[in-house]
Amino acid sequence: MRGGHSDEPLGFLIVEQDGSQRNVPIYDQMFVGRECAGIHESRRLVIPDPEISRNHLEIRLDAVADQAFVIDISTNGTLLNGMRLERAVPRPIRPGDEIRVADVTMTFNSQRFTAIDQGGLPGVTRTRISQSAMVLVVGDIINYSTISEVTDDQVVAQSLHTLWHEVGQVLQAHKGTLNHYAGDAIFAIWEASRFPDAGERAIDFALASNELVDRLAPQLPLRSPDGSPIRMGWGVVVGTVALAAMTRSVEAVIGDSTNVAFRLAGLAGRQGRASVMVTTGVRRTVEAHFRWGEGEQVELKGRRGKEMVFPVLGRQVSGSDTSPGRSDVVRPDVAGRPGLAEPTSELPVYKSD
Repeated sequence: MRGGHSDEPLGFLIVEQDGSQRNVPIYDQMFVGRECAGIHESRRLVIPDPEISRNHLEIRLDAVADQAFVIDISTNGTLLNGMRLERAVPRPIRPGDEIRVADVTMTFNSQRFTAIDQGGLPGVTRTRISQSAMVLVVGDIINYSTISEVTDDQVVAQSLHTLWHEVGQVLQAHKGTLNHYAGDAIFAIWEASRFPDAGERAIDFALASNELVDRLAPQLPLRSPDGSPIRMGWGVVVGTVALAAMTRSVEAVIGDSTNVAFRLAGLAGRQGRASVMVTTGVRRTVEAHFRWGEGEQVELKGRRGKEMVFPVLGRQVSGSDTSPGRSDVVRPDVAGRPGLAEPTSELPVYKSD
């Protein structure tokens, strides 16, 4: 026995890298990555490449069901027969299938595992769909479609990586949860059952993030078509939404409130509007804590009638209201961070894994 498995491999990975080829045995499970820390050497394939994650993918062999699976758990992604895998979702593989990570090609080889997948890995947990009252924030880059048309893809990717990393730290400071990035937009949530002051936290996050973007944008190579720094609009909405795990790494927040948040973010900061806009429901719960502009009736795509929305001008200054300087909120100082005084185009792109 070796590492808790039989000495006889169930399959192989034919690894092609830098013009050389080698056969790596797979006994029951194989992890591929640049470190694979804590995993027995017989169950890991270490590839010292900075574009490969510490733990990049896993291969599982189910001898009883005669099925094999590959699971991507990486930052930069994995290709299976030329198609990008969905992260953290098991995909069946058969002998001859080609797996590619960075510049390394691996071909799965075995005399077994030819059965057709009948529903994925056994014992997969059934998806639970629940409802929850939430405050939602969407931040949207203004004129992003036009910007992306005239900007090099590498400039866009590097700038967004820097931007979302910094905004993510502001989100963490305000105890919000990142639902997902959608290219030019960030979608964050606060559960009302957990945070009685969810509305305040959400607006504080939007205001703080907008200030951060105003300071950070001049350092980014990503620019508006007229050469000016990018700007963002922020929509804050409250409502009951459905939660459902779409994959093992993505939870969908489904409902009319989600649509409203994205539509409202698409109006904020445009045509003379304030950068942070909220719906009536949000304003009602936090009215005393903020300064407001004049409300306006707007049409939101996908909804009938008009929605009353309000611009947030800032925090009310009073002796009893210290937010956004609450003791549990740390406001990142972007201007004072090492490295961000340099032009961002010269900064390397770091990955969390």
